[in-house]
Amino acid sequence: MAPSSMARVSGRCGPEAPIDLVQLATNTLGNRDLEVQVLHLFKSQSSSTLERLAKETDTSVRLDLVHTLKGSARAIGAGRVAEVCESLEGRMKQTPGSATEGLVAAVDEANTYIRDLLAG
Repeated sequence: MAPSSMARVSGRCGPEAPIDLVQLATNTLGNRDLEVQVLHLFKSQSSSTLERLAKETDTSVRLDLVHTLKGSARAIGAGRVAEVCESLEGRMKQTPGSATEGLVAAVDEANTYIRDLLAG
């Protein structure tokens, strides 16, 4: 990520940011090209996962989708997405048709942040 990219989101760094950039850098061993690749991958995967989740009726498949998204979120430092996934997993075990609006909002926030970060 170029310094200009970082400047675009500098006001949204730290604990309140949708992506923990320090964790991302740690997980990618400071490789900026890899950071960009995994952010693009998360953006794509999370969007397709939400689409599949909206259409899927099988509870075990829905749980697998949410669990996979949680792991991806943790890998890039998207803590809020991971927390929402974890909470949703618990709710889905109790109430199979649990609503996913909170997850959609968290993913949208993370993906908007990623778009802003990579736009520079």
